[in-house]
Amino acid sequence: MGVSIATFNVKNLLEPANSQAAAVLPGKIAWLASKLTACDADVVGLQEIGSGALLSRVLDAMHARGGYGAPVLGTVDARGIGCALLSRLPILSSWVQTSDALPLPVFREGDPPPFGARLPLRRGVVHARVDAGAARLIDVFVAHFKSARPVRARDASGIELGPSSARERAEGQLRSLIWRAGEGLFVRGRVDEVLAGDPDARIAVVGDLNDEPGSWAVRAVCSEGQGALLDACASIPAELRYSCLHGGRRIQIDHVLVTAGLHARIQAARIDNADLRQHEPLPEARPAAQAVQETPTIDSDHAPVIVQFG
Repeated sequence: MGVSIATFNVKNLLEPANSQAAAVLPGKIAWLASKLTACDADVVGLQEIGSGALLSRVLDAMHARGGYGAPVLGTVDARGIGCALLSRLPILSSWVQTSDALPLPVFREGDPPPFGARLPLRRGVVHARVDAGAARLIDVFVAHFKSARPVRARDASGIELGPSSARERAEGQLRSLIWRAGEGLFVRGRVDEVLAGDPDARIAVVGDLNDEPGSWAVRAVCSEGQGALLDACASIPAELRYSCLHGGRRIQIDHVLVTAGLHARIQAARIDNADLRQHEPLPEARPAAQAVQETPTIDSDHAPVIVQFG
């Protein structure tokens, strides 16, 4: 039996914060329902889901709710967005993996954690074990890593400090990378736990990792050698292998990464990017009292990634 797995960052499926967002929401729900119908995937990892109620409205807009059962919902970040998993296949068990402090490597046993509890896992990783038939199980992890935007330093009271030099701007980029790499190592650890119980387990890590193939964050998830994850999208022609438009560039930051047992069964992979457009830049981060809202949009600034396995 063939199985298809997809990932899709839907962009801000949130309860309306103002009248403009309220006016856009019905169109967004209808648009998302049409995109999920076009994906036609057995298992879908979603990012930027605000609530189960909103996701249910999307499913209600699909014929027979797309054949999907009850979604598995992850914990949300301060903005109210989280991951979710939809499945037409029976879900045998599910978990939401969280952490108050991402573990980072040390250089010598006994070294203190480099950043203490400064780097939490902001959005819970959804993990579901699905029954693909013929006694075949697939563990699917849905993740959404921190954006590539710089992370500013803070003073002792927690107030953000603006960069005043080129070095400080570079430090902001490095903090962002370290955070994503820490998330990558966290997911890698959860994958290793599954492999410890079954070295031949079929595993897929899907989601918006906010970094491109070959980046440090993605390499942390994939690792190397026995148990390494492989890029299920590598066979897509280079000119079509993009899931986001950013700064005039076509980039792939949405991924389906799989163990060798699944990779050997790839029949087809595609990214549904024909109608993808570049959205306006995110508002500059400010204190909550001065927060600037994004302009609500019906569509997403990400394209779904779909992989078919035999």
